[in-house]
Amino acid sequence: MLATVQIVSCAEIFIDGQTVSTIGSGCLAFVCIEENDSSKQVKEMAEKIINFRMFDGPKGITSSSLKESDKEILIVSQFTLAAVTNKGTKPSFHKAAKPDNAKLLYDKFVTEFRSSFHRVKEGKFGALMEIELVNKGPVTFNFKT
Repeated sequence: MLATVQIVSCAEIFIDGQTVSTIGSGCLAFVCIEENDSSKQVKEMAEKIINFRMFDGPKGITSSSLKESDKEILIVSQFTLAAVTNKGTKPSFHKAAKPDNAKLLYDKFVTEFRSSFHRVKEGKFGALMEIELVNKGPVTFNFKT
């Protein structure tokens, strides 16, 4: 499982010109289910992101985790994180999970996340989304389980 997490001042998702999700201060997490992922990777990724010290806190830069904060998270499924780009001029997505399995594990990820952190919003799996965000810092972290 892969994730790219960006610290944001705000983020909003639109589908067909309509707002479907919006957050204020927090993070935007793009997550990708890979072909061999299981519930184990889903649980590990949720725990990693919730507990990772990525926010400024009372002890300085990157001293506070999402779990310890009053921030929000916006979770978006993004299979293109699994793209293989080191050969040729066209990406290969063979490492990404097939849509049916990816949807099941993505839903488990969101459920797992919500069991430990309640300020969760999400995009729509498989939809063509437009995402507006204000990246803060900029601060971006990549995760793999």
